[in-house]
Order: sequence, then structure tokens, then C-alpha cells
Amino acid sequence: MDKIDIDTLVESYKSIATSTIGHLTEVGYLPDIKALSPCTHTVVGKVITATLNSDNTEVINQTLIQAQPNDILCIDAQVLGIKACWGALRTCAAIYEKLAGVIVIGQATDSRQIQQLGFPVFAQGISAVTTFKSHQTQGVLASDIYYRFGSQSTLICSGDIAIMDDDGVFVLPLDLAQQLLPDCQTKHQKDETKFQLFFEAYKNDQLDSFFKR
Repeated sequence: MDKIDIDTLVESYKSIATSTIGHLTEVGYLPDIKALSPCTHTVVGKVITATLNSDNTEVINQTLIQAQPNDILCIDAQVLGIKACWGALRTCAAIYEKLAGVIVIGQATDSRQIQQLGFPVFAQGISAVTTFKSHQTQGVLASDIYYRFGSQSTLICSGDIAIMDDDGVFVLPLDLAQQLLPDCQTKHQKDETKFQLFFEAYKNDQLDSFFKR
């Protein structure tokens, strides 16, 4: 799939809620990954990955440099346990590099400042314990990430598409994203039409007429 097709796919999913995708499939869903601050729109972008193999987080800086505008950085920080590898200053760097968002499979910190910045950061949790400069084993740029939570298992690769909002995160391979798109668009349109009709009836105190349609 060429770059123009990827860009079109990304733009198309910006009008689709993750809950719409979740009505059609569980594939690619990342349980336990939530927005650190309210996400008022669907955030979509091409994924670039980084995997930490120790508390040496230099690979994150390398990935920020390698990322293209509107990419979504996905960091596998499962090895860190309670330690956070992402905070306010790295969020500032992501904004400077014009990323669309960040996914941390692990902990983030500086939640208040991240909320002030309004940049989409999604993580498993928040921690006051952080990493520090380390010379331990280096991480890997553009590595495949295997995310497991309970019975759910998802493979995340650089070049996939991430779709994120207040309800959660999906990461889809391009072929699956292309396959699901028409059904997602159809369901979105039907659900949006029904909701708007209800909302108008609700505002005008005409619920009886709505349910008698």
C-alpha cells in the first residue's frame, strides 16, 4: 500500500470512534490502555515502535527523531514495571516533532503537565517513579511489540495504524484497517443519525414521538 493510500486511510478513520470498531472486531484492541487526559476527537496515525529492554530509554529519543509528522509513537515499556519512561518533557519533544500521539505500554508520569499540554498520551497507568540515565541494555527501534493482557494478545508493528479516543485504542495492520473501513463508516453513519434524531427529540421534549417512529 503506497503513502497516498495510507494517508487516505488515516483521514478516513478520524471520523470513526473506537467503539464503532469494537462493534465489529476485537482484533487490535489494547485493553488497559487509556487516555491520560480527555481526548475530544479520534486520534489516528501511522505507528512507529520502540521497545525498551532495560531502564535505558535512549531509544525513545532516537524514535522521536526518526518519526515523521502525524506518526504515533508506541513504546513497549513492560520491562520497567512501575517505572515511568514518559513524562512532560518528552511530551514537549513529541509536540515539537509534530507527532499525532503516544502510546505507552507501561507507565507515564507528569500527568498534570501532560493534561495542560493537551497532547494525546495513552498509557496503562501513572507512576511517580521514573527512569534515570542508564547504560544498561539498549532498546530497539521499529521492533515488533507483543502486547498481552489476560486472554487478549496483539502484535503491534511499525507501519500499522493506531486509532485512539476516550474509549480506548486499536492498532490495526493496514490490510485489516482497509477491510474494516466500509463497515465502520456504515455503522458510524447509522448510529450517528439515530443519536442525532434522539438528541433533537430529547432537547424538544418529544421522546414519545421518537420511540413511536
